[in-house]
Amino acid sequence: MINKLSVPIQLFIKAQQEGFKKELCFFLLLKLLYPYGKTKLNHGELAFIELELQIKSRKTTKKYISKLLELEFLVYNPKTQYYIIKGFDKIRTIHHLENRLAFPIGYYNYKNLDAVTGAIIYGYLHKDFWRKVKQKKSVHLKGITYNFPKVNFNFKKQPAPVSVYGVKQIFDIPIATASRLKNAAKKEKYLKVKQNFDKITLNEAVTLKYIGKKEGLRFKNGKYYLQSIDTVCPLFYFVKRKSME
Repeated sequence: MINKLSVPIQLFIKAQQEGFKKELCFFLLLKLLYPYGKTKLNHGELAFIELELQIKSRKTTKKYISKLLELEFLVYNPKTQYYIIKGFDKIRTIHHLENRLAFPIGYYNYKNLDAVTGAIIYGYLHKDFWRKVKQKKSVHLKGITYNFPKVNFNFKKQPAPVSVYGVKQIFDIPIATASRLKNAAKKEKYLKVKQNFDKITLNEAVTLKYIGKKEGLRFKNGKYYLQSIDTVCPLFYFVKRKSME
């Protein structure tokens, strides 16, 4: 067994986009249990894994293994009857995952892929936002100007506006899912999230109600407000894997 893995962030995003998060969870457990990279996955081993992951049938387990073989995360050697568990850098090469950023995974979080995936997506977009601000020196968004000071500025500790609509556009992840992933990451304290509201006039509020766009509309202390883009700040640090050759 090993205590921690540095898992490429693109692997989590790919699993979210293509719908194999449960199989990825299964694979991460294999990586933690078998650091030497191979196992026979005999009846006793599978029974332990099924207990750990609360898998109710061997049919489901075989489906997960089949998917991992299809993805080339696992390779079966019929001569030795061993399953070879591919290394992350090999997987990066096979699936063209060139981004070096990785997320630390251990027994404490390998099952909670919603929170981890949410942390990765919003943490990456937070990093990308401040990179753009640095390049352009300032960015104006929703009535707010974000400047990049020349000295003593640590963007890692500064909130950034990240919209669920931006997540949908960039990663092709549905808005409801993007919101759920953000909330899961916030719950696990991977992200600090602040809701923001813009004050609007009574006429604007009436118009929004009339056209059926009441979502995000709030009434407080006799005034109307419309929910704006949430700002997020990661409470974790990415790690880096080596560059692909």
